[in-house]
Amino acid sequence: MPHRRTRRYFIASVIAVICLSLAAGAWMLLRGSAAPNAAAPTSEDVIVPAPDAAPTVQDGVAVTGPLKPARAAPAGYIEYRNEHYRFALFYPDDLKAKEFDEGKGTMTVTFQDIATAQGFQIFIVPYSAPQVSEARFKQDEPSGVRQGSRSVTIDGARGVSFYSTNVALGDTAEIWFIQGGYLFEVTSLKPLAGWLSNILSSWQFL
Repeated sequence: MPHRRTRRYFIASVIAVICLSLAAGAWMLLRGSAAPNAAAPTSEDVIVPAPDAAPTVQDGVAVTGPLKPARAAPAGYIEYRNEHYRFALFYPDDLKAKEFDEGKGTMTVTFQDIATAQGFQIFIVPYSAPQVSEARFKQDEPSGVRQGSRSVTIDGARGVSFYSTNVALGDTAEIWFIQGGYLFEVTSLKPLAGWLSNILSSWQFL
């Protein structure tokens, strides 16, 4: 089973190679919507508070309960639904969703359209701490880069959006948040930040 960093770099490399082949004019159009759809900047520290109330977790153990029903997707979208991690979202129907079980309760879900070089991924890892520590951040972001940190709310879960970078992909837009005993790390290309924010506005915890 591939390590999360290896898997992430592989996926990033595929997207990055395709993006380099895009016309410069197309990139400029994407950059027009690059700013995350979030609240005003707060701190450069990537410290993600847990929600004030997290009824889906007790003593670090997720609580089972009735799942919310599936939703009707808008035209041009598909609902991705993950009952194990208890969340769903709408994604464009020209993207292909694929799951990678990384072991030990960890999963990466990718959404990609190779033809248009659009894509994002969600990395999910068990995390019982109420905040994302600096040690955890450095483990998952070896570059240590975090710029333009902003507060965000994903279906009631408070989190942080920021810009970072990695060797394979280059500049990235990321949104991290904690819910139900898991840390969710959502990543896309920096020029696609506005596009990603629109998709995440459909996120629902089940």
